[in-house]
Amino acid sequence: MKRPFNKSILIAGILLVLAIVAAAPSGCITKTVTVAPATKAASLTVVNGSQTKTLSMADIKALPVLSGATGDITSSGTIEGPFPYKGVALSEILKSVGGMTANNALRISAKDGYSMTMSYNQIIKGAEFPTYDSTTGKEVPPAAGVTMFLAYEKDGNPIDDMVGPLRVGIMAPGQLTDGHWWVKWAQKLEVITMQQPWTICLQGAVTQSMDKATFESGAAPGCHGAQWTDAQGHVYLGVPLWYFVGNIDDTEEMSYNSALADQGYEVHIANSNGDMVSFTSQEVKKNDNIILVYQVDGKPLPSTQWPVALVGKAVDSKHQIAMITKVKLVFPTTTTTTPGTAK
Repeated sequence: MKRPFNKSILIAGILLVLAIVAAAPSGCITKTVTVAPATKAASLTVVNGSQTKTLSMADIKALPVLSGATGDITSSGTIEGPFPYKGVALSEILKSVGGMTANNALRISAKDGYSMTMSYNQIIKGAEFPTYDSTTGKEVPPAAGVTMFLAYEKDGNPIDDMVGPLRVGIMAPGQLTDGHWWVKWAQKLEVITMQQPWTICLQGAVTQSMDKATFESGAAPGCHGAQWTDAQGHVYLGVPLWYFVGNIDDTEEMSYNSALADQGYEVHIANSNGDMVSFTSQEVKKNDNIILVYQVDGKPLPSTQWPVALVGKAVDSKHQIAMITKVKLVFPTTTTTTPGTAK
């Protein structure tokens, strides 16, 4: 089965003063410009209702240390690690604001706008995370206890600004976990009321079940996130439909088959009430204005639209559909969906 969504790597601000020397042609003056960006010391904001704590790096390092070798595997199968990490279990950090209960979830936010919502079982019990062999990348049972943690050291050095200085990860000793659970540039933990879980079925050349967390990961800034504002000024957040189609249009992972879209097939979107709308593959092809959304004005969709709705500049009133549960590709009988065609 294809793994959804690659996360794009964003470069954080530079901490050191840079001297940029512009070498001019002969006869021109060479200028040296010193750039000194203002930076703040690393800190973490922790929120639970009316309680808010701001923890400095020193505060974080004073908490019980969690250390071990762990790593992640990207949606394309690239293995990162295991590397020696040092940090603090998220459950320890949450004690500063009263912890969390089974009725809560935890929203983890990064300074680039990315966010991920995790369940009580994930945060407190280390459950619901597939683990993978660090050599083969194949899914295997956990070798030891799995713990969500906030990392501040890797290989004995501070986490660099490419992903840090604070990064949320999963301590699965000697093993790997899915990279989309790892949050770079972490800056805020917020205990919230647990939201009802949901999944949508993606059915084509392959079949997938996509959950809220994976959808949320793909909708993050710098990944595949897209916004649409309706006539009343409400801002919807989601992912263009064609990215979902690219996950299931053939058996090749993480690619959109443009040649197959040109051959022609139908994209059916159905909801829990039995309603269905359809588009041609040519209409959907790399169209960023046909969007599956899961939030409006920063909140989950209302019950009349939840969990996912279809909106966008290229979606007329006849094609707007809410309460979506399934996306299905319907191929002509003569269409081939094997990989190897031009992308």
